[in-house]
Amino acid sequence: MRLKRIDAFDINFVDSACRREFKLDSSTGMGESRIYIGHDEEKYDEFFEFDNIEYVFTDKKDLIKYLNDAYEEYMFPSQPYRSNITQMYEDLKNETENINSERLVYSFRKTFDDQKRYYIVLINEGDNRKNYNYIRNIALPRVTKYCFIKFIDEDSNKKYIYMRPIFFNDLKATEIENEILETEEDNKETAGTKRVRRLKQNAYRNALLENMPFCPFTMIADDRLLVACHIKPFADCESDDERYDPKNGITMTPTYHTLFDLGFISFEDDGRLLVSPFLSNITKKRLNIKDGDKIRLQSGSGKYLEYHRNNIFCKMPNITLDDFDK
Repeated sequence: MRLKRIDAFDINFVDSACRREFKLDSSTGMGESRIYIGHDEEKYDEFFEFDNIEYVFTDKKDLIKYLNDAYEEYMFPSQPYRSNITQMYEDLKNETENINSERLVYSFRKTFDDQKRYYIVLINEGDNRKNYNYIRNIALPRVTKYCFIKFIDEDSNKKYIYMRPIFFNDLKATEIENEILETEEDNKETAGTKRVRRLKQNAYRNALLENMPFCPFTMIADDRLLVACHIKPFADCESDDERYDPKNGITMTPTYHTLFDLGFISFEDDGRLLVSPFLSNITKKRLNIKDGDKIRLQSGSGKYLEYHRNNIFCKMPNITLDDFDK
């Protein structure tokens, strides 16, 4: 089996589609399982090809990763959920880890509401609902994205859609260089300690701008429009030597900074661009980026780039369907 990526796109998992316990206080809905996609029927029909797709699938490991990524949101909710989701976390984690299949498969059909909004809804047969409920039972509204990648098996011409829930809280997602994760100890910092930290941040930015005085994508060199972007995230660094090492940085304009922080792009050590398969073809075209583009980076950032590739970059999943299709 030779799988080739065709296209990808993602949607926001909205409040109307989540389980009743996860609905927000402001919600008036009761909880429905149909998933809102958008308004462009022709575009979505072309992607989903309901009559030509073998099945939609999610791997168990994706659900475990989602719960790990969403841990802070479960423990310290940023939204007013109807239920105490903190108390639910351990049971949900155990249930997910004990799913007896490594791959969950389901089929959808399209439907519309009276405003002609496009939804996909489960076909009620076989294990469809049971399998999808493993996702729905853990997915939190507004901070979850459903990412879809469509593949074709070049040997059989069969098509499949891989669906992966990703925790994405846009209030927390982008690394802001001038903010440190607050702890009780941080709140007790003296004015002198804060001043030293600020001086280190300024020195880091100035040294990075000296090494990379422009964004390697847009070639913009106006430092008012440039962001000093950590390669290994500030919060993941093990020491101040890493946090304030100018080699642990790339100068970018905000759009590309966000792409990098969210793992939609990364780099080989020689500067060759890596583009996530989770970015749609039209988005890549509009951004004018493609795999293998040679990007001019500063030298000496290899260990930080390796960390980003292995821990931040949303890479192509390792998918094998041969055994499953027998």
